[in-house]
Amino acid sequence: MTELLLKLLGANVENGVDIARASLAFRGGFSPGGYVFLVLAFAVAVYFMYRMSPAYLSPLRKYTLAALRTIFLALILMLLLRPVLAFTVEGSVRRLLVMLMDTSSSMQIKDPRIDSADQKRSAIAKGFLDPGKGINQNLDSGKIKEVDQVARIDLVKAAFKNEKLNLLPNLDREFEVDAFAFSQGLAPIGGRKEEGTNGPTRKKDQKVTVDQFPWVDNLSATNPSTAIGDAIREIMNRKRGQPLAGIVLVTDGANNHGSQPREVAGLMRQEGLPLYVYGVGITRPRDIIMGSVFAPEVSFVKDEVTVTVRVRSQGLNNENADLVLNMGGQKVAEKNITFTGDGEQAVTLHFIPPNPGEFDLQASIEPRPDETVKDNNYSMPQRLKVIDAKIKVLLVEQSPRWEFRYLQAMLLRDRRVDLQCLLMEGDIAITRGEKSPYIHQFPSRKEDLFKYDLIIFGDVDPKTVSVGQLENLNEFVSRFGGALVMVAGKKFSPAAYRRTVMEKMLPVEFEGGGLESSSDFVADKPVHLELTAAGRNSPMLRLSDKEEESAALWKDLPPVYWVAKVSRPKPAAEVLLVDKDPARESRFGKMPVIAVQKYGLGQVMFVGTDNTWRWRKNAGDLYYTTLWGQIAQRVSLQHLLGVSKKTQLSTDRQNYLTGDRISIYARLYADGFEPIQEPTVKGLFGLQNGQGAKSEVTLRPIPEQTGLYRAEFIAPSPGAYQFFVERDLNVPLEFNVAEPKFELGETAMNEGLLREMTQLTGGAFFREEDLRKLPETIHNKTERVRSPLEVELWASPLFYILMLLVVSSEWVLRKLSHLK
Repeated sequence: MTELLLKLLGANVENGVDIARASLAFRGGFSPGGYVFLVLAFAVAVYFMYRMSPAYLSPLRKYTLAALRTIFLALILMLLLRPVLAFTVEGSVRRLLVMLMDTSSSMQIKDPRIDSADQKRSAIAKGFLDPGKGINQNLDSGKIKEVDQVARIDLVKAAFKNEKLNLLPNLDREFEVDAFAFSQGLAPIGGRKEEGTNGPTRKKDQKVTVDQFPWVDNLSATNPSTAIGDAIREIMNRKRGQPLAGIVLVTDGANNHGSQPREVAGLMRQEGLPLYVYGVGITRPRDIIMGSVFAPEVSFVKDEVTVTVRVRSQGLNNENADLVLNMGGQKVAEKNITFTGDGEQAVTLHFIPPNPGEFDLQASIEPRPDETVKDNNYSMPQRLKVIDAKIKVLLVEQSPRWEFRYLQAMLLRDRRVDLQCLLMEGDIAITRGEKSPYIHQFPSRKEDLFKYDLIIFGDVDPKTVSVGQLENLNEFVSRFGGALVMVAGKKFSPAAYRRTVMEKMLPVEFEGGGLESSSDFVADKPVHLELTAAGRNSPMLRLSDKEEESAALWKDLPPVYWVAKVSRPKPAAEVLLVDKDPARESRFGKMPVIAVQKYGLGQVMFVGTDNTWRWRKNAGDLYYTTLWGQIAQRVSLQHLLGVSKKTQLSTDRQNYLTGDRISIYARLYADGFEPIQEPTVKGLFGLQNGQGAKSEVTLRPIPEQTGLYRAEFIAPSPGAYQFFVERDLNVPLEFNVAEPKFELGETAMNEGLLREMTQLTGGAFFREEDLRKLPETIHNKTERVRSPLEVELWASPLFYILMLLVVSSEWVLRKLSHLK
């Protein structure tokens, strides 16, 4: 009606406008008072004129004719006023509506729809149920099989091709619809296509059907990750400056790449851009998702290995399953677990490897028939190297104190240890016996020192060790991955090593002193020690395979009677054991007794008491042997792995996903253990099975780190690979590449995230039962534009139609009255 009125007034306006305000103005220069006077004067004259009409005319006929003549004259006189109507019209500008369609591989998931509400949602999308009645209607039991396991992407296609919903035609009627597919990237997929043409058109008043959107049928879900935030941010950048009605996001919410969606929703809110979401999938699927396998990289033959497996479950509260651990394809451990609600649990498994070699550890749970996804029940392989080598240990002491005697006896009995000892004050004759473990001096040459894996350094007088030998020890740890354990003493260690390279290596800070300050320590008062949180979790200090039991055993151990006084741990140190006495606390916390730190490629441990032998009381060698055996094994593993070689290859991790960036580091030495200084080094990598050609990379030196080289390349297709440097093909670095499985890590629709994003932006969240309301909701939220409009009423078609109507009516009435 409003459009018709405005057209009669001669106004050129778009359809769909409303009049918000109207006012009348006169632009003719003739006063309205004069106009009224003239109209009244003419009215009186016309009245007397018709009063003199023939007597056979009724009074009503006379008054009617007079009124029509007066109105006609009033309209003619109105031309002198030149009336103008001023309108404020309100309407919608045809805006752009962007549709983002999720094409990541999680949209291939066929949700087992066990709940009746989920089955009805699927039936609504496929057109089996009336969209207007929602989920409060009955579903024919014969249709359940057709809707209970539909892939998410197929459900989206069905919804947008459903003529009962008629979503795209309704949206296209009011908006310029522009569709994009997104996963890790963004790609345009088109708009409406006119029938009989090859391109999109925008003809007015033409009926649009769902078949005119062929891009719906072409949707596929094959991409390995989802970047919701990046896709929205890219659309905002591409369409900046254009009139956007909003963004319609069709997704399951499984965001696993790129920008945080909540942050991008905040940007949309700042720009006044609403987000409308169609959430696809079910919120509580039944699924078991195998996470990471945590295991040591290296273990010894016939030693127990502890493996932690992370398992996440959904919709399986109080259900049981058997978790199986395979090594090299053979089952080595199994445990029945119970799922407690939705969430993740860490499961600990133990096994003993019988043979040396390199094996893949993989955890799995047999898929259930009602699971959403069955491919995520298997963990990524974790490489384990099982060795049957002995740890070469050098035990250095000044004199045979009690700690030395018990530690020496324990290490000599350990089948995994090849022990040599040095007593600085010992008789040289002890080195001459057959199979004597003693050597006569501290190694002076690097080659002699570097053959050991672990140096246990006791209470040794620094005067008996040269500066050069300490420098070699420093290089042994920092550059060649060796291990150093200092066992403190009352005479020299660590205080006498103030301002030496040893001070830099140790994980604690201490004051100078030594022999002069040893009298301050009285060894007749018990000192009670306490595990830190890191100590409770450390495999080196674990006295039982159960954490609570291990902590209880530590509390029951006998006290020691002396600890070395230190100031504080260094920033990179990990403190495992502390002195409980508050009197020895500093502003940095309790005084460290056992601490460890990474030093270059190796490790350095500080044991601040020489009384650990007292823990043998009432337990014999049980805990003492366990503790020192674990320490010797753990700190020396890096050197056992071959870091002492002249070619040392390393990377940040062992397992990669296709497309990841791999960084390779190579520390290279010449025959005399002098670092090489070549401008570039050639590297090669290829599959371990030898198939396919090897790829070349160039390693370049790292500034200010002589002998250290670095190369980067993109992880290739899945497989087990080896990397070499061309100058030494006998030292491989192994790494694995697997296909990404981000999309199977979270199979439930993330309704919480999607609803939060719509609330932040002022949009709305939809599921199948209310999807029909999507076009109307966007229309109601679309901003309406007001604009002024002036119409010259005196020159409008309506004015002249009115004049013609009045004068014609009078003429007809006069003829009927037999008047001229």
